[in-house]
Amino acid sequence: EKGALISRTKHCVLTSSHPSPLGATKTAEPFIGSKCFSKANAYLASHNKPEIDWTL
Repeated sequence: EKGALISRTKHCVLTSSHPSPLGATKTAEPFIGSKCFSKANAYLASHNKPEIDWTL
């Protein structure tokens, strides 16, 4: 898997399943409930970076 090539000490790596209806809850790391967007913003804030506005 390509994720193994990314240094987790240098980068924030968030993983989950695909958010499609077929895969959103079917893996060990389901997309639903993963809070990936808030985790990304928390990481950015902790590194004094601007947060992302995820609204459309």
